[in-house]
Parts: sequence; C-alpha cells; structure tokens
Amino acid sequence: MGIDAGAQPSPSVTVAVRTLGATFDESAVDRWELKAARRALKNLKTVADGQVMMDLLAEQIDAGDRFHRELVEASGGTYRESRTEFTVRGLSGTDLAGWFRSQTATGRFQDKVLLLNAHPEHYVEPPDYTGGMVETIGGHLTRFKVAVARELPPPVSAYLDPSYPATLMNALLSLDDGTPFAYALHQARDTDTGADVVVRIIYPSAAPDSMIEGHCEHLAVEFRSWIRNAAAATR
Repeated sequence: MGIDAGAQPSPSVTVAVRTLGATFDESAVDRWELKAARRALKNLKTVADGQVMMDLLAEQIDAGDRFHRELVEASGGTYRESRTEFTVRGLSGTDLAGWFRSQTATGRFQDKVLLLNAHPEHYVEPPDYTGGMVETIGGHLTRFKVAVARELPPPVSAYLDPSYPATLMNALLSLDDGTPFAYALHQARDTDTGADVVVRIIYPSAAPDSMIEGHCEHLAVEFRSWIRNAAAATR
C-alpha cells in the first residue's frame, strides 16, 4: 500500500500525540512540521545555491519566462494589482522604511539570508543578476531582475497612495530578456502604536485571479518575515 505524503486532514478524524511526557493536539504537531519544513528548506537552499539551483530548475524557469511574456503581450500596457496590508504594533513606518531602504537601496537585498528565507518559494538569487529572484508566481517558477524605479509609468504610479508617505521601495521587475513584467510599490505610514503598511505588485492586467490571489498570500508571508527582521534590527 502506498503512502500519500500530501494527504489532507479529515474533518472526521482527530489525532492526539503523547510524547515527551505530555499530550499534544494536532496544532502542536503542525508547529513541529512547519519548523522541520523550514529547517529542510534552509538546508536545501544552502547546499544547492547559486548556479546549481538554477540548473536544477532550468526547464521550469524557461516555462515561467514564456508564461509571463504571454501575459505582457496580452495586456497591452494595462495593469492590475496584488495588494496586501499590515497593521504593525511596536515598529514605526519610518523605522521600517529606513531598514528596508538599507537593504534594498541598490535593488539587491544586502542580506541574502533574509532574502531567501523570507518565503519558502524564494528559491535562489540568480548569480549573474545585480538584484533579482527565482520564485513561484502564478504557479510558475519566475526568474526576474529587480531595479529601483526612479520613474514609474503613469498607469503604475496611479496605484500609489499619498496617505502612506514613507516609501519602502519602488522597483521594476523584468524578465531575463529585459521585458518589464511587473512593478513593486511598497509604502508605510506611522501610527500611534506602530505602522500601517501596504505592499503591492502591479501585474499585467491579463494576470488571472488565481495569480493575483496567490501573490497576496505570498506578500503576507514575505513581508511579515521582513517586518520581524526590521523589528529585531531596531531593538
């Protein structure tokens, strides 16, 4: 009999675990599993770093390039946003923006470990890029360059919100052949207890809903990690 390693929990079955002199419910096992998964991913990203990882993923990366080029062509210069907001207590928007700019002022994250470990699907920073990533976007492995955007096309800058005066980063994301395929617009503002933060990726308008929704989740995981990193650095 085979074992389905990806089996989902059944609503009619619960499991209690007795170990280490105590009884634990499934939420505790979930935490242990997550800790182990993070440890395994960190190890794999370390031993298969750089060009080794790029070579392993080459076919999937090429497929991702084709997917995103088709979206750009189908969109005709129009856009839609993937947007996630955070309410932060204990860290000001000013401090977060300062930390973020210290990491990304050149378009390349200064601390590579913080970049790769911010999300499980941050696979590798392409070794020949001055700034960039291979990550999952829209179900496709996507290789992209990151460059600070000093100017934004009007249809993109229209997404900026002036009520968030602190800029974390405005960036152009382009494919390996130089095709612009997305923009990052990240903003914050101070509050009495910390910060309000809004982060956006502006995608071609032909991007399907599943891609937009999936990247909202991606941004939530990624930026929660970076907010925690910023808080630790400012203590």
